Amino acid sequence: MSSPRTPSPAGAPAATTLVILPVLDAPITTPDGAFAPTMAADSAPPSPSPSFLDDSTITGRYSIASSLGQGGMGVVRLATDRRIGREVAIKTMHPSGASRQLGARFLREACVQGQLEHPAVVPVHDLGRDSDGALYFTMRRVRGVTFGEIIDRLRGGDADAARQYSRRKLISAFASVCQAVHFAHTRGVVHRDLKPANVMLGDFGEVYVLDWGVAKLVNLPDANFAGERPSVTAASTPDARTLAGAAMGTPGYMAPEQARGVEDVDRRADVYALGAVLFELLCLEPLHPAKTFEAILLSTVNGADARPSVRAPHAEIPPELEAICVKATAVDPADRFPDVGELLDALERFLDGDRDLDQRRRAAQAHAALAAAAAEDALGQSADATGARQRALLEVGRALALDPANPDSMGVLVRLLTEPPRELPAEALAEMRAQGKNTRHAAAKGALYGYLAWFVFLPFRYWMGIRDPRLATLASALWVAAAVSSFLAFRHGSQRLWPGIVTTAAAACVTSAVCGPYVLVPTLAVINVILWLLYCDRAERPTIIVLGGLTVLVPATMEWAGVLHFYNFRDGRVTILQGMLDFPPAATHAFLLVTSLMLVGIAAALVTRFRDHLTDAERRLHMQAWQLRQLVPRAPDPETTRERSGSTSRHP
Repeated sequence: MSSPRTPSPAGAPAATTLVILPVLDAPITTPDGAFAPTMAADSAPPSPSPSFLDDSTITGRYSIASSLGQGGMGVVRLATDRRIGREVAIKTMHPSGASRQLGARFLREACVQGQLEHPAVVPVHDLGRDSDGALYFTMRRVRGVTFGEIIDRLRGGDADAARQYSRRKLISAFASVCQAVHFAHTRGVVHRDLKPANVMLGDFGEVYVLDWGVAKLVNLPDANFAGERPSVTAASTPDARTLAGAAMGTPGYMAPEQARGVEDVDRRADVYALGAVLFELLCLEPLHPAKTFEAILLSTVNGADARPSVRAPHAEIPPELEAICVKATAVDPADRFPDVGELLDALERFLDGDRDLDQRRRAAQAHAALAAAAAEDALGQSADATGARQRALLEVGRALALDPANPDSMGVLVRLLTEPPRELPAEALAEMRAQGKNTRHAAAKGALYGYLAWFVFLPFRYWMGIRDPRLATLASALWVAAAVSSFLAFRHGSQRLWPGIVTTAAAACVTSAVCGPYVLVPTLAVINVILWLLYCDRAERPTIIVLGGLTVLVPATMEWAGVLHFYNFRDGRVTILQGMLDFPPAATHAFLLVTSLMLVGIAAALVTRFRDHLTDAERRLHMQAWQLRQLVPRAPDPETTRERSGSTSRHP
């Protein structure tokens, strides 16, 4: 600091300005004395000097309180800087770590962390020795939760954590971690101990990369630790404790070449660790979930399936993030991202799309709300139910175009499709009439050929002998009229329906002159009634049924009244009298047999056709209902999900 004099107005006291100069503005070097602060030549300490600035001992300057945690080489405690009046974190070496090599590494950590001036790197305030000669350094007191703590809470089903730490928020924080690591790489520093426990997320969105204790300076060799063996105490968890030795790092997050401890690692080791951290954020379980140190190292060296969708099939992992995990955690360093910058580019491309997805989802939700309101009007007593249904379907279409998986809009769609309106809209009614017209055209041909089948029996009638040519001619004329009028009625709709109905009833009635009203005629009446009921309007059905009954009732009444004679009842026998035709035995047998078989065939054809139409309609309805159910995703069975998760965790 310096206190240059500045010009003052006459009679005013001189002003003193404190100027803070950078301690070091050069590439990171080794802790061999080159880290001494430099001062401007004309700078001088401020005067007067408060007495508390003279406290040069750690106990004189810092009031040390509770422990905050511990890393691979030191213990971090909460302290108060009496000079500034602020809380700081003070890290001191473990008592067992007083070797020259670990001391050099501890000093290197302080200098590396202090010179990496980045928002995600905790700044170092002070460096020194305590009264016992142990190294210490102080840094900003940061508050928040680590990725490891967040993952534990999410894995345990903590609802508050799920609301507070969405995947979008965690991935954005992870991108900030990648930016900090990329910054360190550009300054020649490889972290080598990236893991969820070393990433802290603050209460206001701050992100910190912690514990640079095993960081490597790319252009400088590590201290010689060839005589030390990696070790993890029995009370520690292998996937959470940093190793100090030839294989420096944390099992489960070290790259394969780093785990072997015999190769010179570069920035791609951090790429691997970041991929493992991303995998754990997505799956809520480690990439290498083995329980023993040896198993973790073996899994690391041999490689593990880094597809989150396989480990957590119900988590709906975006394929872009899965591809990043797979590439970042490749066993061969040459197959990974060459640097964190490229990993970050891939992640930001996903986040840009994800932000756009969030906007689309919000817009889709707004359209879904409008659709729900319009659906209430459409399904209620609204005067404009058809218009409300149109608006509802339009909004549903817009919502699904923005977010095909929006459950609210799909629910409205299913409700609209499964609850039809009381009255068909004019457009739908017109389409139904057009389809009915095509069906009637097909029926017209069938009616024409069916009624003209009367003339198929002409050879049989001549074979039997025609007793009354006038009746035979009248019957033939009526059947021709029935065929033509029915054809025209089906072709042109209900406006010409009644001539066809009346003429077919008359033709069937006159046919009673062959065998009376109780033979053949009832079957003809049933066929006529079925045919006309299939294609007539609802209001016309009672009249058609009455005409069908009159087809039998009229000749039977004339028989009872003695106007016509069809049957002779004598001695307990019923004799059919000859009317229009003679009844020679052979010809009569043939006529009745062929006629009966043909009537059965015609009836069967009508019923079969009707049944086929009904079955086809049922199939379409059931298929439509099944497809509608597929629109709404069903929640997975909790028991099945738990069983699958348990099975996966048992088989890494």
